Amino acid sequence: MISAPHILQVKVITPMDKDEFGRPIPGTGGESWQDVCKCRCDENTTKEFSSDNGSVYRPNFHVVCEKRITVKAGDEVRCMDGDNVRGQGEVYTVKNTNFFNYSELWM
Repeated sequence: MISAPHILQVKVITPMDKDEFGRPIPGTGGESWQDVCKCRCDENTTKEFSSDNGSVYRPNFHVVCEKRITVKAGDEVRCMDGDNVRGQGEVYTVKNTNFFNYSELWM
C-alpha cells in the first residue's frame, strides 16, 4: 500500500458484570474503540451494491487496509485521521485478497 494515513478502529462492547444474583453491577461494562490497522479511507461516490432481496445501497466510505483484517459485515467501525473521525459507520461488506496482504471494506 502506498499511503495509509488513517487508523481503522472497531467498536468493542463489554457487557456489564453481574452480582451473585445475576443483577447488573452499575459502572461496569461499556463501549470502547480498538485499533485494528493503518488504512486509507476515501469517500465513496460510485460503488453500489445489491442485496439478496434486490435493494440497492451506496456505502458512504471505501476503506483499504494495509493487512488482512477480521472485521465482518455488521461491525461498527471508524477511521481516525489523528484525533478527527474521517469516516464512521456499519460495515456493509469486507473483501480480503487471496495473494496480496490487504483488505477492503465499505461502510
